[in-house]
Amino acid sequence: HLARKGARFVTCALLQHGPLTPSGEHMQAFLSYHEDEQGDAYASALQGELRILGIDATMARHSIRPGADWALTIRKHLEASSALLCIGTTGYTKSAWCQQEIGWAIGRNLPVLWIRYDGEERSVGFLAARQDLEVLDTESSERTAQMVASWLLSETQTREETKTSLLDALVHSSSFRNTRCIANVIASLGALSDEEWCRIEQASAENPQVANAMYYKIPIVTWLRKKLRAST
Repeated sequence: HLARKGARFVTCALLQHGPLTPSGEHMQAFLSYHEDEQGDAYASALQGELRILGIDATMARHSIRPGADWALTIRKHLEASSALLCIGTTGYTKSAWCQQEIGWAIGRNLPVLWIRYDGEERSVGFLAARQDLEVLDTESSERTAQMVASWLLSETQTREETKTSLLDALVHSSSFRNTRCIANVIASLGALSDEEWCRIEQASAENPQVANAMYYKIPIVTWLRKKLRAST
């Protein structure tokens, strides 16, 4: 173990050529939601928490400029996304736009997750055979975002993008709270490569919001070392 730890520190020293910079490869996901007060509120809250984790979740209707082609704008955002997140609130399944967004994503083999906020609003069609993510506490968008990120890590198509985004988010974390949220998801990976460990160690060396963050009274990086094992 000591030999491996020493080798990892040597590798980190070789990789460290200056301040860490973002990779520019943030995971992008499309938020599909019923456009009413409830749907907009839950989608907006989830979008904010996913942003903390380094995941860019698009609410296409919020980005449509006056006079722009509505359908074209939504399609462009869908094309730029690697996954579709369905905000399953009351009325979602009856929305023609939402059903078209799901059909578009399935037709292009994108990972699709149904996030069930309403117990009566269940996935239908091709999604009915897939496990929903049930939101037990609709007030905790922080926990929901972490569950979504863990799902993205579990999907082969989005795992590497999501992992890169999480590590970038940790490097540039702006608060202890954000650091804990990011670390909580990273801990679900089970293992990291030596290069990925280097990013965590450099983040701790360069960012006080990482170096001084605590999780259950344990320094966050120490806690992560207990949760993860380095792998090649």
